[in-house]
Amino acid sequence: MTKRINKTITQKLSDLDDHLFLLRENLYRLNEDDTHLKIISAELRVLACSSRHRGLKLEGLLWRLVDEFGVSDLVHLHVAGNVNKEHALAKGLHFAIVPLQRAGYGDPRLPPHYYSLKEIMKKQEAVYIAGKGLSHEYLIKAVAQQMGSAHEDEGIEPVLVELGEIFINGVQPYVSILSLDAELILEVGERVLEKAEKERGFTRKRRVGNYGDISIVVRFAIKKRLKDRISLFKFKSFISNVQIKCFATSQSIVFLIHKNGVASKEIHANYPENLELNKDAVFVLSYCSRAKQFHAITNGEPQDEGILHDIGWLHANELKLEEITKGYEEFVYRNFLLLYGRLLSPKDTLGILELPPDGHGIWMYNNELEEEGVFPSS
Repeated sequence: MTKRINKTITQKLSDLDDHLFLLRENLYRLNEDDTHLKIISAELRVLACSSRHRGLKLEGLLWRLVDEFGVSDLVHLHVAGNVNKEHALAKGLHFAIVPLQRAGYGDPRLPPHYYSLKEIMKKQEAVYIAGKGLSHEYLIKAVAQQMGSAHEDEGIEPVLVELGEIFINGVQPYVSILSLDAELILEVGERVLEKAEKERGFTRKRRVGNYGDISIVVRFAIKKRLKDRISLFKFKSFISNVQIKCFATSQSIVFLIHKNGVASKEIHANYPENLELNKDAVFVLSYCSRAKQFHAITNGEPQDEGILHDIGWLHANELKLEEITKGYEEFVYRNFLLLYGRLLSPKDTLGILELPPDGHGIWMYNNELEEEGVFPSS
């Protein structure tokens, strides 16, 4: 038997980069076709599940690198715990989902805590079916090896057959479970790559398209002159642990950037010269993850030559609109809000300014305007 040569740390980091890329790309296309679940389950198996190698237990790639870099795998969750089979209410119980929820998104009667993701994957039940609790790791392996791209068995376990026949809002329950598992794995994986970039000089591979580029666009008009700072909205990425807040002030739109819970940068997009009340203006904040650079535009006019500020890698699909502030309507009339997975040009912002008003609606999408031909991508 040919002796194998151990991979270097750089090779293992490059593998992690590849697997996180595949996981991310398929996760955010899952709504197009549930076939992407096959790739998702296979990637989760590689990253988060143990296997046998030469008769020895080998942990998932992510856990090996977490240990090597001393990175925390803690995630902030509401966790209900496993089904107590001895409880009176569990008698005769055939099926139950044991949900994980992001902190603040679960039942307030179940306070969130920080949990080891590795322990969650191995010990926390994802579902309870036919008298058996299936851990997240077990479910991932079962789907990957019997229904996914890791292997296609001639047959599948009866519990998977039963799960496949259960639909919640038209979707099998393991789809949402593996989707959140994927988000949590991406969150911890990003910590490893960020630390490797800063401490080891690791460079991620270049990907095609606009991977790691975002643009946030807000179009609105001011009803009266502002004296105080008025909050408009807030985006958050759990995976990158980034928060972006937007305020209207007397002179500009201000984007306040938080990283790891700390306010790290204010970026201003000044109002147009001779600003008229009740007249729409378009403001854009863009970020290029590879260049670690922000850029602001107002009505087609660049506000800077690029602002270097490293918040790691950020992806449009991972930004969640957490808050639309109430009470601003007396001062600001907002037409719409846009979120893009690419960098917008000054020409693009002028195209947005020419769009018909949308009342008080909020639009959020990634690249749909280009696909519908509302304005060109150049």
